[in-house]
Amino acid sequence: MSSVSDTYGPELPADEPGSGTGRTGRGRGRAVLVALLLTVVGLGVGTLLGLVPVVVEVVRTGTVEFGAGLLVASLVFTMVGYGLVGGFYARRYLAVEVRVPTGRDLLWVVAGLFGTLAAITALGTAALSLGLEGAPNSVGVAGQETPVFLLVVAVLSILLVGPAEELLFRGAIQGRLRESFGPAAAIVGASVLFGSIHLVAVVGTLGQSLVSVGLITVVSLVLGYVYERTRNVVVPALVHGFYNATLLTLTYLTL
Repeated sequence: MSSVSDTYGPELPADEPGSGTGRTGRGRGRAVLVALLLTVVGLGVGTLLGLVPVVVEVVRTGTVEFGAGLLVASLVFTMVGYGLVGGFYARRYLAVEVRVPTGRDLLWVVAGLFGTLAAITALGTAALSLGLEGAPNSVGVAGQETPVFLLVVAVLSILLVGPAEELLFRGAIQGRLRESFGPAAAIVGASVLFGSIHLVAVVGTLGQSLVSVGLITVVSLVLGYVYERTRNVVVPALVHGFYNATLLTLTYLTL
């Protein structure tokens, strides 16, 4: 890996399959199938790896208590799973650029961070005014009991969560959809899939869960747009990580 940049996957000539020329019905159907499979496989591998610390704890103590330490370990393993799936596909089939951000990239990081925070604030306020309430996620619930857990996850969001989820959903999934549908549809498709996986991370009624997933999907649209503008997966990874870290830190301060 160069100290300046790296590219996941082969550089494809313009006339090769997967280079953006396969916008046929068959090509689009295959792209949707691949995107769905990447989502399912990523979630499955992440979930299985996330259970490793739980199994180890059961073997070691004969019981399991979901304290902050175990939840952190599970989160780390889960994100490793996401990153492995996204990285493997990107390296094998796509050309996903991973490079040190330029000055322009950093401006997009700042714009993306403020954009995501503004979007979630405006839409959250609008939802509350309509009597719609989102469901709390499992991290927030755990943070109520152990507030310092929120700060640990905030750091992990920048170092691991943002990079792993963006490599999978922006680099691999959005990248694959872009080849057959173009940027706009790819952003929407990847964002819907990204939002859908968070159904397993929220705790509430179906209506509350759908509100939360809708808000997360909108945030994902901003991340997808930032990625298309920079074509550097590090940029949405930083936006994602700092966005999560900001919300988690604010939650910690309120506690």
